[in-house]
Order: sequence, then structure tokens, then C-alpha cells
Amino acid sequence: MLTHLTLINFALAEHLAIDIEEGFNVLTGETGAGKSLLLDALSACLGERTDTNYVRYGAEKADVTATFSYKDGSAEALWLKEQELDDESGEIHLRRVIFATGRSKAWINGRPSSLSELKEIGRLLVQLYSQHSQQQLLEPPYPKHWLDRYSNFHAPAQAVRDAYSKWQKDIRQHQAALDAQATRKQRIDTLNLQIEELEEVVQVDYSEIEQEFDRLSHHEHIMQDCGYGLTALDDAEQNINQEVASILRRLESHSGRSEKLSEIYTSLVNAQSELDDATSNLRHFIDKQSFDPERMEELNSKLEVFHRLARKYRTQPETLKEEYEAWQTELEQLHQLEDPETLAEQVEASHQDFLGKAQHLDDIRREASLPLAKHLTEQVKQLALPEAHFEFKFEPLEQASSEGLSFIQLLFTANKGIPPQPLARVASGGELSRIALVMQVMNAEKTESEVLVFDEIDVGISGGTAEIVGRLLAGLAQHVQILCITHQAQVAAQSDQHLLVKKRQTDPASSTILDLEEDDRVLELARMTGGIEINETTLQHAKQLRQLKFQPA
Repeated sequence: MLTHLTLINFALAEHLAIDIEEGFNVLTGETGAGKSLLLDALSACLGERTDTNYVRYGAEKADVTATFSYKDGSAEALWLKEQELDDESGEIHLRRVIFATGRSKAWINGRPSSLSELKEIGRLLVQLYSQHSQQQLLEPPYPKHWLDRYSNFHAPAQAVRDAYSKWQKDIRQHQAALDAQATRKQRIDTLNLQIEELEEVVQVDYSEIEQEFDRLSHHEHIMQDCGYGLTALDDAEQNINQEVASILRRLESHSGRSEKLSEIYTSLVNAQSELDDATSNLRHFIDKQSFDPERMEELNSKLEVFHRLARKYRTQPETLKEEYEAWQTELEQLHQLEDPETLAEQVEASHQDFLGKAQHLDDIRREASLPLAKHLTEQVKQLALPEAHFEFKFEPLEQASSEGLSFIQLLFTANKGIPPQPLARVASGGELSRIALVMQVMNAEKTESEVLVFDEIDVGISGGTAEIVGRLLAGLAQHVQILCITHQAQVAAQSDQHLLVKKRQTDPASSTILDLEEDDRVLELARMTGGIEINETTLQHAKQLRQLKFQPA
């Protein structure tokens, strides 16, 4: 539930802090007062697009925060836990800062977040319905989407889309196999020849034979330099090992007189040990070395083969083994490719799977459409359309799609004895707005969100129709929190909390939002019904509207 909104330098709001109550909340005010302030601020906190117009004139940035309460185990609670954003307060704080330069920053429970994260949590918290929603009714996919949403057909509809995707993928694989069939045998023959040519060569490690050849090529110099090193270390009359031993004997008696000298003595002891090991290993290395001209010739021949094949296949000698392994992998894949006939069987199997799922979806849609059209008819009849009648029409598609087997239309008539026609063809603007409103309320009954926002969805209605709309929203507010911008006094009169937006003639201009007590609510309802001049008649009418709130429907 939305509990609090704070707006700082946001559009016409210099600094506003508003507590939002549970139940049915309405927002009213004169034209131009800034009634959209709260909804724009809330939308910003939910990750919607913003621009510099939201920054109050003369300010560097706008800062808005929305606070929500939530229940343990709810979808938003699980989301927060997954993101490690939950805390002990049991609240969600969504903050958005919009800079005059056009940039913006966002936080969730104090942690910097991306707009995509705001949108994710926002979709779980709030559902927004606008006055422009009636235009959606005229879009061809809307009746199907509305039917699926109301009837909770998301899972079978997604299963159909997945099955269709699998079928199309199998078709593409089958076609690719047909296209590749002609060149497949030729490529296999080529790979076999290449692999055969490299098979013996790659059994040898190129880097090892290259290093061995290099060592034999420099055998004489290696022996000379190693012999010089061994003589200097151990064989000369005044050799390095003896000199180190002499130094250690001289320092040993003094090492206990200085901590630093003791460290130096220890280092020299370690160095002597390393020199002894090096001397022993060098002597062993010299004893093991011998020059083998035949081995050198053999290595040279192998290296020539490596370089020849590397030039042939336009690579480096050391990467020939990688090329060989890549060819083997490709050859295995070509052998594993299923022939077109097998793939054709897969295409048919996935096609039948799609048709089965699509037929099931079509059947449950048809079954659900009858009671849903009847329920919609009953709800719309209350809005001054006593002869309204709705039907869903299913027309088989020439070619099945990921959306199913049928094109679904919503048919409507407002006149007795006149057959229903497609909604877009026969419904007037006023009728569309009422139908859209009822469909949105019906959808809202099925939503998991705890906050529903209605932005002037009652445009085009008045009088008794508006009163019924108010009762519909008030009934819905028994289960969820509603925030509604309205121009209709009959709707506002049914609310639990009434927020009034007023423009103040400051410099620059600003808006404020007042939480109205009962007497002020009556005055505002009187203004909404009677205009600027409020008299006893309009006041009495406003009081009667409020009394209807507490009367049984």
C-alpha cells in the first residue's frame, strides 16, 4: 500500500509531504491547479520516463520519494529479498532525483538502483489506468489480451507461444539441413584429408622439439659457459663457495651482537645453501650433456614439416594442433547432423504439439468468453446503457500464429433488436469511455497489485452514471488501495480520503495539496457541481452526495 509521497521542487510543488490512506482516495482541483502532480511524481518513482519539465523553475533538481508498506510473502517482499533490499522496517522507499541537466538517479531502500529495477518493483506495486485507455479497445489484439488476463490464461497462452517458437525453429533447422546436404559430403572429404595429413605431426609437441633443436644448435657455447660457471663456483683455487664460507665464519661470532647483523648472517647461510644446490645441479647438467648430430638432423626434419604445413594452412606452426582439433570437432558435428528426413519428422511432431496446445487454448477461451461477455454486459448496463449487449466472436485464422488459432473480436450493440457489431465500428466516444472504465475495473479485480491508480477514467460520464462509477470504485477499494483523479463530484463523494490540489500565486507559481476534512469536502463537492458560486442549493446537493457514501448500494 502507498503510505506517503514527498515532493521537493517537483514541477509546481516546492515542498509537499502527503500521507495516503488505505481505501478509496480521490484527487480533485480546478483545471490547471496541478492535479497530475501526485501521479507524475509516483510514475517517476516507478521508473517511468522523466524530463526537465519536472524540475521546478529555478531549481537544480527535483526530488521525489514514494513509501509503500507490504506484506510478508507478497510478490514485492520476495523481490526485495532476492535483491537483498529488504529491511526490518517493512517498508519500501522508492526515490528519484531528476536534474535540470536531464540526468536522473534512483534509489530503492537507500541503495542506488537502475530504472529497470524501479520498473520491476513498480509493476508489482502499482497498476495505472489512464483516460486514454479507451483507445486500447480499438486495437485488434485488445479483446484477446483482456480475455486472457481476466480469465488468468497467461500460462496456456505462453505455452502456445513457446510451442509455436519450437515449431518455427524446427522448420528452420530442416531447411538448413536441406541446403547443407549438397555441400556436406564435400566438406567431410576435405576434413578427412586435412586430419589425415596432420594426424602424425600433431602427436609431437612443437615447442618441445623447437627447444631441443635450439639447445643442440648451441651445444658448444652452452658447454663453454657452463664450464666457466662451474669453475668459478667450485673448481677454481679461489672459488665463490669458499669465499662465502669464509665470510660466514667471520660473521658467525658477531651475529649475536646485532639484530641486523643476525639477519644478514641468516641470509648468507640461505645463499650458501642455494649456491651448493646450484653447483650440484650444474655439475649434473654438464655430465648429462652430449652432442648427437643424428638427433639434430631428425629434429630439423620435423620442424621443416611443421613449417611446411603451417604455410599450407596459413597458420603458425605452434597452432597446427588447435587447427587439427577444430577440424575433428567440425567433422564430428557433420557426422552427427540428422538427415533431412529425421528433421522433417521433428517438424511434424512440433507442429502437432503446437496445434494441440493452441486448440486447448482456443477451447478454454471460447468457454470463458460466454460468461465474461455476460458479466461485462451486466456491468455496462448500469452506466446508462440499459440495452447494452456484448459478444465475443472467434474467426479462424488463415494461418495459425503464436497467439493461437482464432482472431477474437468484441462485438457490441447499445440498441435492442440491433445485432452486435465490432466495437470500433459502432460505439460512440461516450460509450467507449464507459466500456473502457468497466473493463478496467474488472481487470483491476484480478490484479495482484495492492495500489490501483485511475487517471481521469471517468471522462465523458456524469450524473447517475458517475455515481455508479463511484460505487464501483468504492467497492473495489474494499480489497485494494485506489488513487483516482476525477472531475466528477459523484465519484469523489464515494471516497475515503479527499485530496484537493490548489494553485498558489507565489513567484514562481506553486501548488499545494490539502487533505480535506468533512466540511471542506462538502465545499469542494459543491464547487465541483455548482461552479465558482456556491449557494445553499449546491451545498445541500453536496451533502446528499456524501450521505450516499454511507447508504447501502
